[in-house]
Amino acid sequence: MNQNELQQLFPEAKITTAPSLGPTYFTLPFQSRWVHIPEHTLNGREKALLKQLLLNEDQTSEIPQNPWAQFLLGHKTDIPSGLAQTQLLQFSLSYREEDAGSFDQALWLDAFSQTLPLVRDCFFLNSKSGVFILDSPEPYCIDDELAAVLDILDDDFSLRTTLYLGQRWPVDARLPLLFEEERKIFAASRTIAKGNKITTLAAIALPYFISESGSQNPVLQALQTTIGSSDGTDELITAMWRNQGNLSKAAADLYLHRNTLQYRIDRFFDATGLSLKNMDDLALAYLAITAVAGIPNN
Repeated sequence: MNQNELQQLFPEAKITTAPSLGPTYFTLPFQSRWVHIPEHTLNGREKALLKQLLLNEDQTSEIPQNPWAQFLLGHKTDIPSGLAQTQLLQFSLSYREEDAGSFDQALWLDAFSQTLPLVRDCFFLNSKSGVFILDSPEPYCIDDELAAVLDILDDDFSLRTTLYLGQRWPVDARLPLLFEEERKIFAASRTIAKGNKITTLAAIALPYFISESGSQNPVLQALQTTIGSSDGTDELITAMWRNQGNLSKAAADLYLHRNTLQYRIDRFFDATGLSLKNMDDLALAYLAITAVAGIPNN
């Protein structure tokens, strides 16, 4: 379904880069953006149809038949046995269209699974994305070694892989709903984190959920106006936030001398009254540049 067809069927629909316009809108990812339709204009059947069309827009004609796929996609209610908890590692592939015919999905899944012994099952949702089900009795964190192996696999298969690691959840009747929500959240990250090959739910959760209520807040809008009056402040705040206020690490990320970073922090304080070395002030500054933008910063 393209944008014209969608808006002919739903004239009230708004398509934006913001992941939410508030609780009065029904929202789904759409072509690297988001479509928002007023809740009062939709019935339950229309919502279900939109989910089927937009969340599985590139769905392969053959629905995966393994128990995990059937369960997570909501086709069966039978809960797969063998795992008490799991983390869902979603993947998205990019490759040239002329290579599509030669790409072997099964071979790629097997090659990736060999690098990560935690993989219990896996399947493609469509031609370029899918899920690994991880057997993780302890929370799993992607390390540098896996990232390096991912680079090697990408070279071998002539593609680019992006990974999205969700939280560890109990394997129960709520898991399909949580899986659907994680898909929506990670879909938002794809529009602004194109340079990152690995994304975690924790890394984008704060700006994502805050953007639902903060984008129209006058205090945050006023703060953003003040913050935006100086060049490079968004990058400064983001670097400090990512490094939990550590000046040395933030300076390295920004390719600045530590004294230069300190000077910029002092100038920022003079302009805004917020000290980026204070975690409360830093959190407020990060909240302002994130929520008002309407999309997660990563």
